[in-house]
Amino acid sequence: MVNKVYNVTSHNEKKPGSKHIQILMSIVVCMPILAYGTAMGWISPNKALLMGESSPSSAPLSEEEVSWMASIMFITAPIAVFLYGAAADKFGRKNTLLCASMPIALGWAIKLLCAHPIALIGARALIGFGSGGGFVVAPLYVKEISEDSIRGMTGTFVIFSQTMGNLLVFVLGDLLPFNTVLWILLAIPLVHFCILLRLPETPSYLVKCGRNEDTAKVLGWLRSLPPDDKTISEEVDRLIIEQTTSELKFSPRLLFSDKTTVKAFWVALIVNLTREFCGCIAVLVYASHIFTEAGKDPNTSIALSPNKQSILLAAVQIFGSFLACQLVDRVGRKPLLAVTSAVAGCAMCVLGAWFYLQARGAAGAGGAGGALLPGWLPVAALCTCIFADASGLQPLPFVIMTEMFNFQLRGTVATLIMAISLGTDFALLKLFAPLNSWIGYHYTFWLFSFICLANVFYLIFCVPETKMRSLEDIYADLEGRKRRKPEMVVETNHV
Repeated sequence: MVNKVYNVTSHNEKKPGSKHIQILMSIVVCMPILAYGTAMGWISPNKALLMGESSPSSAPLSEEEVSWMASIMFITAPIAVFLYGAAADKFGRKNTLLCASMPIALGWAIKLLCAHPIALIGARALIGFGSGGGFVVAPLYVKEISEDSIRGMTGTFVIFSQTMGNLLVFVLGDLLPFNTVLWILLAIPLVHFCILLRLPETPSYLVKCGRNEDTAKVLGWLRSLPPDDKTISEEVDRLIIEQTTSELKFSPRLLFSDKTTVKAFWVALIVNLTREFCGCIAVLVYASHIFTEAGKDPNTSIALSPNKQSILLAAVQIFGSFLACQLVDRVGRKPLLAVTSAVAGCAMCVLGAWFYLQARGAAGAGGAGGALLPGWLPVAALCTCIFADASGLQPLPFVIMTEMFNFQLRGTVATLIMAISLGTDFALLKLFAPLNSWIGYHYTFWLFSFICLANVFYLIFCVPETKMRSLEDIYADLEGRKRRKPEMVVETNHV
């Protein structure tokens, strides 16, 4: 007969500490991504001015020049990914991230000094170069300073910062003069540089350098605990064990030498490429067209200026990103990503149907299909796509990517995947219009819908959950074997 059961582990002995410093530090670390978001959105509120008679340039910009301004960032960013990825492993996360802010600041300064088309294109090339480095290093830095219980939430700050940058530049562009906006945008990378100078290197990299005492101090500061606390000592020991046999360097050969890590790489790559091929970038590009056509419906009162449309979509993105921050550590990466992928797929299907009816002459003002698909429906589908993208499809692949590899391979994987993803963005922007001319908007959006829905099945059957799990457990899932969970140790008294 069992009289009592006692849990051997005493939760009262542990000091809770605090997560506030980790969260604030993660926000600061992602400021280059915020700058990238402002750069991506900057063209939208300024395109009419740059191409108009009152252009700050010596002559109005042509459509071709604006096109190069929009796409040049996706040419320089993949190049920067490899350079910054190697530098992050050799010189540290902090120093490399500091170097990411310098070309971004220089790019905005050039825009302030000269508005010639070549200068503007060159400035955006510099901003893309720095942003590419930020996209590699920021997720690594955030992951390595965050404890397991919040690393999902802090990992979503990467995309949250980008969407916040979009909203910021849309609002500023709608309210303030051209040069005033540029001064504000220049201040972002400069503030980031100054603050980051005062912040420490990541604990993982400090252990790699043999600075174990400094590692304990940094971890104690991050967790709001004394450096000699038992929890801090145990975490330092785990980092030391992780890196005992690891030589940190950019090494694709090491990544592809093991079957399990190769499988993990393909899983991370496919999940990230789905983020690019889900079609939400295309939805953003053609948002103005959708709003315009919806406004022709006599049964709808949608009438927003282009800037107001951009602000609305950015606000939807912010709401989605905020929701992702709240849910990712509660429901897990895999369920949230699967649900948002399914929602985006359904919304894309609706958009495809609307474009199909419009092409048949059924949609639009007074059309026979207006009753079938009213003007507000494509706008609702558009906002749903953007919301699903921001709340799962965009942020979660970054989280999964950093959680599926050890410290030794993390930089290599982030470098390769980000280079491929950014190159894919450039190809999509250049090929989207020819694809629409070839097969039509409706088939394009149905293709995006198929990719999103197929991704749901891929997530269910091929992608392991990474929330609060060790690499051994994750790799066990990839290899098709089950790891037995350690049983809780109990003490019993028998009569």
